Amino acid sequence: MRGHLPFSYAFLLSGFLAGGWLAENARADELTAGKEAEKHPVHISADSMTGQSEETIHAEGKVELRTEKGSAFADRVTYHILEDEFEASGNVRLVYENIELDGTYMRLKIADRLGHFDDARYQVSRKIPADKNKIRAMADLLPPLPLRVSTGFGEASRANFEGENQYRLENATYSTCRPERRDWYVKSETIRLDYDHNEGDAKHSTLYFKDTPVFYTPYLSFPLNNQRKSGFLSPTYATTTRTGLDFSLPYYWNVAPNYDATLAPRIMTKRGLQLDSEIRYLNHHAESALNLEYMNRDELLGDKRYNYSWQYTHNLGGGFSTRIDWNGASDDTYFTDLSSEIVQTTQRRLPRDFSLSYGGDNLSVNLRTLRYQTLNPSESDILDNQTYAMLPQLAATYRRALLVGLDIEALGQYTYFDHPTREKGARTVFYPQLSTPFIQPGYYITPKVGLFMNQYQLSQRALDMPEKMSVAMPVFSLDTGLTFERETSLLGENWAQTLEPRLYYVNIPYRDQNRFPIFDTGLADFNFGQIFSENRFSGYDRMNNANQLTAALTTRLIDPKNGAEQARLMVGQRTYFSNLEVGLPGEEDLSRNKTSNMLAAFSGRVWGRTYADMAMEHDFKQSKTQRGTISVRYQPAYGQSLTVGYRYHRGIRAFVGSTETLKQIDVASQWRLSNRWYVVGRYNYSFDTSRLIEGIAGVEYSAGCWATRLVAQRLETTAGSPNTGIYLQLELNDFAQIGSNPIRMLRRSVPGYTRVNELPELSPGMLLSNE
Repeated sequence: MRGHLPFSYAFLLSGFLAGGWLAENARADELTAGKEAEKHPVHISADSMTGQSEETIHAEGKVELRTEKGSAFADRVTYHILEDEFEASGNVRLVYENIELDGTYMRLKIADRLGHFDDARYQVSRKIPADKNKIRAMADLLPPLPLRVSTGFGEASRANFEGENQYRLENATYSTCRPERRDWYVKSETIRLDYDHNEGDAKHSTLYFKDTPVFYTPYLSFPLNNQRKSGFLSPTYATTTRTGLDFSLPYYWNVAPNYDATLAPRIMTKRGLQLDSEIRYLNHHAESALNLEYMNRDELLGDKRYNYSWQYTHNLGGGFSTRIDWNGASDDTYFTDLSSEIVQTTQRRLPRDFSLSYGGDNLSVNLRTLRYQTLNPSESDILDNQTYAMLPQLAATYRRALLVGLDIEALGQYTYFDHPTREKGARTVFYPQLSTPFIQPGYYITPKVGLFMNQYQLSQRALDMPEKMSVAMPVFSLDTGLTFERETSLLGENWAQTLEPRLYYVNIPYRDQNRFPIFDTGLADFNFGQIFSENRFSGYDRMNNANQLTAALTTRLIDPKNGAEQARLMVGQRTYFSNLEVGLPGEEDLSRNKTSNMLAAFSGRVWGRTYADMAMEHDFKQSKTQRGTISVRYQPAYGQSLTVGYRYHRGIRAFVGSTETLKQIDVASQWRLSNRWYVVGRYNYSFDTSRLIEGIAGVEYSAGCWATRLVAQRLETTAGSPNTGIYLQLELNDFAQIGSNPIRMLRRSVPGYTRVNELPELSPGMLLSNE
């Protein structure tokens, strides 16, 4: 659930004050041996110590009090036994775990927890883990970033102890900048900390940057235990060509421990006022997230606009669960007009999906309804361009390993496909299979037989299409592979190398399916996953005939010290012993092909901090590369990455007369120019359309305790006209973010991107260090 901490006073003195170090330990010393001394012994050292029995104890000259939890230092310390009061003066300093507190004078009634600390200066540190997604994304190139230490500094004219777990700071400041270079700080008239309810508040607070006030609030509240708390979040603003100046002020409402909401009024100078909201719910069995965006009137279009998205999952118990994914938008161009993310601006179909599932040890059943809202239809007939709806689909799968070494699997599916203009009706599929896997160290053999059955009952059809149709065909496959391993050396390093040949044979007789409708079936992408499958089509409207053998060879380099795979090379090709006769309408004629195109792929570390990922599909008959991708990434250190990629796809639709060829280049980088200055950018260009798909250019500056970034983005949309946005952000380390936030966009578009204020400061000679 979303956390909320408008200002970082949340951890101000939290460990020391809430822990009650003084209240528990200051009563005892080596001159008194009562019950408290037995429970919480305190060791006192000083130049001189005197006392009167049952009255006072005086310690003077470099006084040091030490316990198992912390230490206290002062020039003079007096303990009034009868009043149960502790008094320290002259260079008073308290050190407790990650907190340091300095001042001139402290007085405290221990039992009542009443007193004060004058001219307080404090320093508090906490460890912050690096971003988990970032660590996972860079695990192949760089070691994980260590825990980052965040340190806050501040002052208060007086820190008041006002009873157990109650504290009040007067004229207090806070900053993550070191005192000798305090570029920013927050100053509050009073700060109240209530650890009984784990909440605090501040009055008359002003944020200063470079000694210039930039923000004032008469009152704010915040949690003291890093838990969620209702309140305003940091505002965001941006400027784009489609929205103009874009400003949003989110309000977070912590309704309950498992229920929250975020409301964000959004003002766009070109569009008007929009209300965004997110409502989330979570318990042990269910999870829900509802997002609503509503604009009563778009000033450019003169109409209301909205978007909604609801994701819901519920574990009903007994193996049953339900899932809802319901989405919609007011019009085709909603996302291209009002979003700056390429994932949203290229959306074509919004699902409205409901499913009820059962999962047992051997049986799984799923009841589902699915329809789509189609955006930006590419054909003139909007109704005809809609995707088929499944109303409903009932699917079941049964798997079981028998004692005699046989594995049985059966798939059954009933679907009613609905469409306003095309053929519609019911399709029933049943596919029982029986396999016998033989798996031994170094090799495996898996023969499998099955019977594929498909039947149609149409309620709306073309004149020449029967109402009922069916097909049945046996399926046989044999999958076998070997694994060899040896020790080898390459580039002066020792490796374990594997050699893994694999053969996969499939035999399926031909059955005429040309009159069957196409409900949910297309040509599957030809890759290393599909080359070892029975059917070259996705969906069950077509089952290809086959008498074919796939041969592939894989070799891997493995680090013998940790078993990590460093590189992998694969090649594979399919050989046809009979003509391919089953196809889709308009598909290229493949009946005379004796072999498929050859596939080759490589992925792994090629040198030092350089990683490559390459794949190719080559047509030997025409001596042409059908498609290929290559991506090379160099990252010598965090904050320094360069990725260069190229993508080529000839005849992308593979239909007769199709000459479309995709050619794209993608260059993305974040690079350190000096110890404080960085540049970031992306250039994703399509040569076949002569268009810039996405362009990013930006500069970042890190001052240690704050950072600023200016980023411009140009994004191509499905509507045909690009959207340009400018992001300007000031980030105060571990405190607040002011302005428009480009971090999410940069992490998506620039591989290896790291926030510059999370990086350690390096000397120029360390900029290219691999460590």
